[in-house]
Amino acid sequence: MQSNQLTSSSAPALPAKLNSRTSGAAPRPGRQERPRRILFTKLGSFSHSNEKVSEQLALHFPDHEIEIFDVKDYVKRRFGLTALNLLIEVMTYGPSVLKNRSQLHAFFFMTPLMFRRLSSAIAGIFAPLAHEFDFSIQTQGMFSGRIPGRPHLIYTDYTFMDNLNEPKPDQRLFRSPAYLRQEAALFQQADGIATTSAFVERTLVDRYKCDPSRVRTVHIGANVDIVPSETTMARYAAHHVLFVGVEWERKGGPALVEAFSEVARAYPDACLTIVGCSPLVSHPQITVVGKEPRDRVASYFEAASVFCMPSVVEPLGIAAIEASLFRLPVIATRVPGFFETVTDGQTGILVPPNDPAALAAAMRLLFENPALGQRMGLAGFERNRARFDWNRVGRQLHEMACAVVPGLSDAT
Repeated sequence: MQSNQLTSSSAPALPAKLNSRTSGAAPRPGRQERPRRILFTKLGSFSHSNEKVSEQLALHFPDHEIEIFDVKDYVKRRFGLTALNLLIEVMTYGPSVLKNRSQLHAFFFMTPLMFRRLSSAIAGIFAPLAHEFDFSIQTQGMFSGRIPGRPHLIYTDYTFMDNLNEPKPDQRLFRSPAYLRQEAALFQQADGIATTSAFVERTLVDRYKCDPSRVRTVHIGANVDIVPSETTMARYAAHHVLFVGVEWERKGGPALVEAFSEVARAYPDACLTIVGCSPLVSHPQITVVGKEPRDRVASYFEAASVFCMPSVVEPLGIAAIEASLFRLPVIATRVPGFFETVTDGQTGILVPPNDPAALAAAMRLLFENPALGQRMGLAGFERNRARFDWNRVGRQLHEMACAVVPGLSDAT
């Protein structure tokens, strides 16, 4: 993303071979020449970011084979483990985790049993061939993807202790001291930790007592293809609000609907489009699109005049970054995840979380001042296009690996 005429955030053709290993079967033995390999362990898609990390590893380590191990697929094949862990999940965090699917999934991977079983599975599968791997890297901190005796890196947008920075932390998250100890040990023992934001970096140093020299903010990139967008006054005067997110309640969806319903009374031409989830909302000026393929999300950004994501809790807010790259003004909340992506009064408007009145006021301000929305959209594009770029992330991950793997910089 180097110019105003952005075409795509995807990496170029990938020179390295990527293997996806999800069954838990042992890697291929008996190679005569020592291959150069990297183990990348992940949990599902991580909002499509894991695919981008895979691409960047292949791009910046062209003489390496990238071995991918998805712990989510590993668990799917183990029904006994799944049943036992579900029981432990409910006993540990309470029946409230059954409230919706997203909470059930999130807390499922936050038990001491799951952390231990996933970590031991990775070590058991890959330790016999540890000499083939230059290093290992994982995203997030819900298991250990370390291979015994090899350098290990972590790329994350979240730690448990980040919740203490929230106005009203979810106290359920702290009901398992054993899990908190496992997560802390993972971060403290890592050879390098790359974070998507500075506030996560500060948490790792201040609360987890990680060595500051081993923690670096590398940010993140957009996960949709960026195309040239209209910047005419007519676009910003269209009164078209867009929401993109999977977790409706955590992203502040109910407050958004309440605020928009109030504003819509004065603006009969206004519309709100909800993409990524399917809440039960009935309003003549609100369209619920639901989940869409990633390659179709760009069209919704292009059609909007204002982006709104009033999250209650937010690690970073990738959709807000993507909105700014489509030259949209962003209405978000004053929570740590937005402090690095939205500059209040310059690229968007930050309001208190769970405050429909403040949200409504922000929408009215942009509806009544399309020139302000235009200025904010253009400023957000200029601010974020270089800072949040996957190729930049890949270069920094390469630098971090070179710092801990002897001889790696000479070979890549």
